[in-house]
Amino acid sequence: MMAWVHAAVGAALGRLIGHPTKAFGAGVASHAICDLIPHRDLKPIQEAPLLALALGLIVWRKGLTSPETLGAIGAVSPDTENIAMHLGVIPKKAMIFPTHQGPHTHGRTVKSIAPQVALAAVCLVVALWPRRET
Repeated sequence: MMAWVHAAVGAALGRLIGHPTKAFGAGVASHAICDLIPHRDLKPIQEAPLLALALGLIVWRKGLTSPETLGAIGAVSPDTENIAMHLGVIPKKAMIFPTHQGPHTHGRTVKSIAPQVALAAVCLVVALWPRRET
């Protein structure tokens, strides 16, 4: 799953959970689930600006310590080992996140990114929708 989509899913979970620490944990768990869904990843050079834009939007709208932001950070945090592996800091065999190990733990590759974009759009609407004043 593209990193910015992980962030959007984590932010939506954070909104629904409403507690920063629990949102972070749910974001990490959502990473594994999203990795199992058939998807297409982009090259890191393409994903980095999309992730920065998504995280920047979430932080700008919800704040740095909000459940939405912490859910998003939790959701993308497992990919730090992917970054380290792509940069040559660690070998692929040193990766420890469950869906990053072995040949059959990651969702199959699909051609279109449209389903991921649609999922991210829905999740961002959920995460960024203004809260009703009570």
